[in-house]
Amino acid sequence: MVEPVVRFLLTDPEGIYVDATLGLGGHAMSLLETSPALRLVGIDRDRAALDEARRRLSKFGGRVSFIHGNFSDIASHLGGRPCSGVLADLGLSSFQISDRSRGFSYMEDGPLDMSMGSGARPVAKLLAEAPASEIAGILRDYGEEKKSGAIAALIVKARENGALTTTSELRSIVGRTVPARFLIGSLSRVFQALRIWANDELENLRAFLPQAAALLTPGGRLAVLSYHSLEDRMVKNYFRQEEKGCICPPDFPECGCGRVSTLKVLTRRPVLAGPEEVDNNPRARSARLRVAERLQR
Repeated sequence: MVEPVVRFLLTDPEGIYVDATLGLGGHAMSLLETSPALRLVGIDRDRAALDEARRRLSKFGGRVSFIHGNFSDIASHLGGRPCSGVLADLGLSSFQISDRSRGFSYMEDGPLDMSMGSGARPVAKLLAEAPASEIAGILRDYGEEKKSGAIAALIVKARENGALTTTSELRSIVGRTVPARFLIGSLSRVFQALRIWANDELENLRAFLPQAAALLTPGGRLAVLSYHSLEDRMVKNYFRQEEKGCICPPDFPECGCGRVSTLKVLTRRPVLAGPEEVDNNPRARSARLRVAERLQR
């Protein structure tokens, strides 16, 4: 989704832009190449990814600065400095998925880790100690998995013979619970749920959105790429709420809350990847891009 991100985000060719989830720097590189006067701040909680992005973007010299940290702390990372645009590309990167030692993929055997960086909660500890009701709630709330109760019950039963420590052990448990024709979908939802829980992804997104919007100069834009319905719904609702402004009941004769519109939504429907991009990058199939513009303060 590089082309639409650059097209929507780049409004000031000499502005300061923030890639709040830098990853390997793909979007950042396109922004820097498109506008030679642009400056960029890259933030990532994954130190290994940040180091690789620093190497890839080294040719841009002092136009890029790098911050190791969570995008949920974007306001403190920038020290309140205003910017012309902010991008958040949520979820996993191919860099993280391809490293089996991180335990993100159900296709590879690895430790039950799923940490995106500092501050993550241990998945193996959760599955070894939590009651079935807590595990089921995580799978249901963060993965929207219909078989969450049955999977959680089998996890608790299986650990009587020893703690679960690998992704292949978890895959086996899901496979014993879900019919073969539904297995891949359930595995995706189970691993997604545990990853979201481990990295507190939804709470981080909830904290990030108002901070990022407040940092924008008038006319500056906030672009968010999400990959599952929970994230996309949160972004959509936040943008709509900030566009509406007033939250008084509709039958009130006049506004009493004092809230005003702060954003203009530029994408009434999410922007989706085209067929060619999906062919080249199957992960793009689930990408949803939403963009909003900061109104006058």
